[in-house]
Amino acid sequence: MKTFGIVVVSILGVGVLIGGAILLKVVLFPVKTASNLIDTAYKAQDKVLNADNAIYNYEWFKQQKEDIDATGRKYQNAVESYDSYVSSISGEKTFEDKNEIARLNSVKLGIKNLLEQQIADYNARAKMATRNIFQDGVLPDYIDALLFIKK
Repeated sequence: MKTFGIVVVSILGVGVLIGGAILLKVVLFPVKTASNLIDTAYKAQDKVLNADNAIYNYEWFKQQKEDIDATGRKYQNAVESYDSYVSSISGEKTFEDKNEIARLNSVKLGIKNLLEQQIADYNARAKMATRNIFQDGVLPDYIDALLFIKK
């Protein structure tokens, strides 16, 4: 009988320990969650707000804006070249004329697509909270493709 009592007390003791551990885990869950949130915020801040990241993002916005402007000028040159060639044709278009018009139109379309992608990349980064803080206030927050693409 004495052994039976020891077994029952041991089983109850283990049950109390397990129940206590579970209860402690439930009680400390909000503390652990809050601690993780604070740690995550610090880690994010350390990754975002450091000199290398600031310089990289600032330079990226400057470079991308210049690339967009240059591609916009290339697009306008391609449009002028296309328009000039089409207007120089007198009479019926020959096979060579049609091929050259198609080639010039393909060049124009390729530059237009590149410009659209560059603008989309710039606008996407400008909307990112971890990147747009590195714009200098002089650069636009948003670039409208319609400013560059008239035809």
